[in-house]
This record gives sequence, C-alpha cells and structure tokens, in this order.
Amino acid sequence: MTGLDLPGYETLRSAQRLWRVRPGLAAPLAASPAAALLEGEPPPPGPPGTGRGTVMTLVLAGRAAYAKRGRHGGLVGSLLGDLFWRDGRARRAVEAAERLRSAGVATPEVLAAGCRAVHGPLWTYVLVTEAIPRGASLQALLGEQPLARRRRRLARGAGRCVRALHDAGFVHADLNLGNLVVADGGEAVSPTGASEVHVIDLEGGRFRKTVNLGARRRNLKRLLRSYEKWIAPASPLDRRDGFAFLRAYCGTDQAMFRSLLGDLGGAAGFRLHRLVWRRGRAMAGL
Repeated sequence: MTGLDLPGYETLRSAQRLWRVRPGLAAPLAASPAAALLEGEPPPPGPPGTGRGTVMTLVLAGRAAYAKRGRHGGLVGSLLGDLFWRDGRARRAVEAAERLRSAGVATPEVLAAGCRAVHGPLWTYVLVTEAIPRGASLQALLGEQPLARRRRRLARGAGRCVRALHDAGFVHADLNLGNLVVADGGEAVSPTGASEVHVIDLEGGRFRKTVNLGARRRNLKRLLRSYEKWIAPASPLDRRDGFAFLRAYCGTDQAMFRSLLGDLGGAAGFRLHRLVWRRGRAMAGL
C-alpha cells in the first residue's frame, strides 16, 4: 500500500498510519473501534468463524463487518507476533480477495485495510471485511454433531469451495476447518444440495499459474489434519462424509478423483469403508 493504489479504494494517511477504504466508509471507519485495533488495543473475543488473530465486530454505514489484526502463525508467530514487513501482507490479502471474488470464489469483501509503522520496516496491519450472514465455521458446525443429511451438505459445500479456490490458482497458507465459513448456519442450500461455504484468512496464500495435483493434495492434507485434530477425537464423521467432500471437490474429473481417493482415502480422517471405496471406484469408471 505504500506504493500501490488499489482500484476501488480511497487512501487515508496520518503520520505513520495508512488506510485503504471503500468509498463512503472513511468517516464511519475513523469513528469505529477498528482504528483503536490498529493502535494495538486488544478487542473483545470474536465470534466463531473469523479465523486466526484478534477480531472485533463492528458496523460501517449499516454493513456488518469484522476487523482483525494480522498475526503470524506457528514458530514465527511466537517471535514476531503481529509485526510484518511494511504493508506487503495486507496489500496482498486485499488483492487476493479481489482476484478470487472476480473468479467466482466465495470470500468476504475487504472493506478496509490499515497499516501502522511500529519500528523501522516492521508494520502491523488490520483488515476489515464484510461479515458473512449468520456465518459459522465448518469446525464449529461439525463439532455440533449434525445429522447425516446436514453433514453431507456441509461436506459438498466445502468441497466445491476449495475446488473453486484451487481452480482460481490460489494455494491457501492455512487451509483448515476454521477458515471455511458457512453462510446462514448451513441452512441455505444450493440447487446442487450443498451448503454455501466461504473461505477466509487469505493472508500468506499465493497465486500460482496453475495449482497442480501435488499442490492440491498437500493443501487438502492440511485440511484433513485440522479435522483429525479438532473433530475426529470427539465426534468422528461418518465414513461417507469424506467421500461426499471428495466427490464435490473432483466433480467430473475422474483422473483427479482416482488419484486423490488413493492418496487421501486411507487417511484416518476419511475412514472410508471398503464398500465406499468400491462405490467410488465404480463411479470413477474403474
């Protein structure tokens, strides 16, 4: 954001602070708690389905939104916390959201992005995104142990969402059940019988010219590990749930289905019964 004007955003500068804001939202943003969040003040606990980092809810010109301060994950997070190299991370997140939305991927619109210089080239940033109506993370919904029919809808919706993400050339840096958010609590169903699933927390992800099968497999295994960590110990899913996800992800691509079924089908998270394996191979034309 230091050297790039983002199309469709207005620029607000003050001292060592920089905001890119959607037209008409500058004044509401300045009067909102998001400004304090950029200064480092801790927010109240955020709602489920808002991803990693500190989150607050707010309303900008009648639009429900989430404001979240960026934070590194893993070992880097313990060292740098919410400090990043200038504004690059925030800028790429805004650009990624715009590009994915243009490609038809369900992901929230970024209403504003703010950065503040902390020490030399180390900056902190805040993203303000639109709220997904009655959104709940896939992690939270599956943890409620929903009935089989609802689980299938959630699995199909997640499969379609992740496939669209990969087809758009994007590899998510932290693809997990908490970063797949279901609209309307999973009650809204598409004509294909799938829930409406959105992907969030795009920071750190990368676009590639094409996302090959190996990259898809690695990203899906990351998603599978989050299931094994958060859901499987307390409420294992039915063996057919993983199959429903995989069929929705692969669609009519039989070669991809055969490959991923072999790679992921035997993993603990999918727990595919031999009968389901036979059915899958029959559907794949084997």
